[in-house]
Amino acid sequence: MPKIDAGKYGYGNSGNVTNFTTARQTGITATNQPTAANSVVSGFFTNAGKGARTWRFMRFFCAFDTSSYSSGYTISNLTFNWRETSSTMCSPTICFPTFIIVKSTAQGSADTDLTTSDFYSSVDYSTAYSSSVNLTSGAGDTSISLNATAVTDFASGLLKVVMVQYGNDYSDTTSTSNMQQDAYANFDSGSSGYVPYIQFDAVASGWENDINGVVNSNIQRIYPIPVTNIENVVGVE
Repeated sequence: MPKIDAGKYGYGNSGNVTNFTTARQTGITATNQPTAANSVVSGFFTNAGKGARTWRFMRFFCAFDTSSYSSGYTISNLTFNWRETSSTMCSPTICFPTFIIVKSTAQGSADTDLTTSDFYSSVDYSTAYSSSVNLTSGAGDTSISLNATAVTDFASGLLKVVMVQYGNDYSDTTSTSNMQQDAYANFDSGSSGYVPYIQFDAVASGWENDINGVVNSNIQRIYPIPVTNIENVVGVE
């Protein structure tokens, strides 16, 4: 299965804020191309402690240049992948850390760093790219299946995603009970981490056979006709 590494990836943080809406809509930090072995990249936190209740949001942004497969292929089984760590957690422990992938408009053409202004304005909550997913606290590869909407946007030559906590961030629902859900990632190639990537099946469309030993997926035109418009060659299907 082909895979495409993120051209740009990073996470944003609101910090601890005493107003739910302000925390959800205002980023104070943006971290780009992290290399740490244990980074909290997405989550939701609220706690009253001994004073006023505070809230915190984090979101995980990735942008992929899909132009190499955006035409001439039928794309299926599209997934978003990263290396999760055992620090991924949910408190109280009876819950699961639940996240969802939605559309992002940040990071340019997969060539621009994330900024604090992207934290909320570049999250398209109305365009879900996945179902909600319960994460575990186990370390290792994590894969989230992306839906037909993501496949359609893949065909534009760019796929830009953001992972957000589901129950409060995506749902825009506050909480008056102490809770925390955090997803952690390992980006350190020296400790089995890696750059996030998408993976998929890609079947060349149009003429389905090899010609003179040349693999179909490497053929773009035959006597200036695009291969996607060819049904047969000299009457042979």
